[in-house]
Amino acid sequence: MTRLPAFGARFRGTIAAMKKIAAAFALCAILAVPALAQTIPAPKTSASDGEKATATYYVEDSVGDVQLGTLGVQKAHNAAVRALARAMVRDHTRTAQAGMQVAQQIGDDEAQLKAGDDNQIVLSHLARYTGAKFDQEFAGAMVDAHKNDISTARTALEFATTPALRAYLQDTIAVDTRHLRMAQAAQAQVGKGM
Repeated sequence: MTRLPAFGARFRGTIAAMKKIAAAFALCAILAVPALAQTIPAPKTSASDGEKATATYYVEDSVGDVQLGTLGVQKAHNAAVRALARAMVRDHTRTAQAGMQVAQQIGDDEAQLKAGDDNQIVLSHLARYTGAKFDQEFAGAMVDAHKNDISTARTALEFATTPALRAYLQDTIAVDTRHLRMAQAAQAQVGKGM
């Protein structure tokens, strides 16, 4: 469903650069006044192209998950499937917005609040089903998608050096893990699709 970006070749930072980034963030955290933090945008950090691509990927994935969740809210008959869909809309709206903030902080000019191609394919697939078959297909697709997203985020986290991106990926993993558990519980109720 989702593709694993070529992280290894893209994340080439030196230890000295990582230390400078960490020191800059630590200094900002120490000197920051909460009132100023709300009015002054976070400083841009130096990020690799791979990190920028990761931010773009997860923003697009979050927007796609909002669209998938919206479809689930509209078409689901099972209460567990509807609860998963509502959680996806709520949580991925937040992760899309947070991802855009991270993208801006690391200088990613490619990130946009639009769904990724992989999500559009799943959306088109699920849109043709109704009733119990929709519930089965939706739950199965969300189990697969969230497993893949968790795995991809863990791989990206191994190579990410930018603190803002690392924190975002950790949050994404936590959100997707909750959704995976919900999808598995829904799938246990409605059966497997696909």
